[in-house]
Amino acid sequence: MESDEYSRDPVKRIEVDSSDVRVVQSETWSYTSSSPTGGAPAPFLRRHRAKLALALAIIELFALGFGPGDLLRQWLVLLAVAIGAVFLHVVVARYLPYSLRQLTWLFALTQALVALFPIFLGVGVVIMVILLVFAVLVGLALLLGDRR
Repeated sequence: MESDEYSRDPVKRIEVDSSDVRVVQSETWSYTSSSPTGGAPAPFLRRHRAKLALALAIIELFALGFGPGDLLRQWLVLLAVAIGAVFLHVVVARYLPYSLRQLTWLFALTQALVALFPIFLGVGVVIMVILLVFAVLVGLALLLGDRR
């Protein structure tokens, strides 16, 4: 082992994998990626994959909402597809090239958003009902508390 001549401690060597490094701008503390190069879709996919997944999920939800068929059966199929897509991404992502890994992430997130939409909608409706009941109770308390 090499040693430092001043402290006689062994010299430590740090190796950094370039794929594990993120560049942070010190002024804004926001994550950045390299500027896109001609013909390389990877930086574009990395920067916009969440927006693309949300847009694709909205389009798919409209297609399912206006399409024919049983909504419960379609939702169960979508739930199975979402579980499969997330599982596929988790298992296979480390073996895929960067661009394909971004595409599998995009597909998995899109399917998960579509499959979870009815749950989000149901929770949102329950929260709205609770807030409306609370508002009515507050109004009732204000009315009963008025002693004019």
